[in-house]
Amino acid sequence: MIADDAMALDEKTLFAGRPVKIVSNLPYNVGTALFVRWMTADWQPWWQSLTLMFQREVAERIVAQPDSKAYGRLSVLSQWRADPRILFNVPASAFTPPPKVASAIIHVTPRAPRMEGIDPKSMERVTEAAFGQRRKMLRASLKTLTPKTEELLERAGITPTQRLKP
Repeated sequence: MIADDAMALDEKTLFAGRPVKIVSNLPYNVGTALFVRWMTADWQPWWQSLTLMFQREVAERIVAQPDSKAYGRLSVLSQWRADPRILFNVPASAFTPPPKVASAIIHVTPRAPRMEGIDPKSMERVTEAAFGQRRKMLRASLKTLTPKTEELLERAGITPTQRLKP
């Protein structure tokens, strides 16, 4: 057990060469940032599995499938190189005092990436831009990343005027 500021830890160095299974009730104010950091780090990860409690809405976004309303940045980043699933929901009444939100426990196991040769930090930036403003056309959402946005989208077979579904 480690009682420390999770945002300040260098987990890769701390756990070097040891099998690690993380089980945590992450503080909701830093949980998503930690999760994104772990999903966009060097792969194969320093952890063997993650069992984490999140606000239920965040957990649902992590496991959401394409074409669902919850699908977005967290879904892409988590499912790109891992298999996340919700184990069970935790009602607010399970805590004293009860929080204003429900929670869920997720379990994440790493696997080979769906696509090889993609820089994790680039994936993070692209998903942040693409899903940050869903109502904008992709070419507008992604134009801050490169002046060749429209050309790159067309080469990838994506219509530049397409919008991400809310």
